[in-house]
Amino acid sequence: MSTVLDALDHDLLAHLASDGRASYQELGRAIGLSPTATADRVRRLRRVGVIKGFRAVIAAEPLGRTVEAAIDVRLEPGTDRHRFAEVLRTMPAVVEAVHVTGAYDYLLRVFCTGTAELDAILTDLKERGGVVDSQTRLLLHRISGLGTDVGALEAAPPTPY
Repeated sequence: MSTVLDALDHDLLAHLASDGRASYQELGRAIGLSPTATADRVRRLRRVGVIKGFRAVIAAEPLGRTVEAAIDVRLEPGTDRHRFAEVLRTMPAVVEAVHVTGAYDYLLRVFCTGTAELDAILTDLKERGGVVDSQTRLLLHRISGLGTDVGALEAAPPTPY
């Protein structure tokens, strides 16, 4: 079941998407509500699951992690997915893991200090993670400004199959 959002919710979400650290006073001023009413809306949007959380977006390059890669991995049949997840949690360079459909089981995103670390990660995935096949792509350029446009998501009809 989807949540019905009004125009103020859309405006609020757009402002939060561009600045998740904005105060309720700043957000309220931007959407024409008091800070208290704005805080109530944010709490409601969190309660119903529209807002899942707030986090800092950390640039990896200043931390010496200049190689970003996407790794498709296929697990050995019968591999315990919970065990695989625990192995990933011990690997700080792995910043995202998504269970996917298709020829591979997971898509991993990693930030590495160089190709030697990337090679070590691939070896570790095979030795400890139950990975039998992988395909790695280096990520070259990120297109900015593709945040979630809630209005467009709601207005778009479902894709017929």
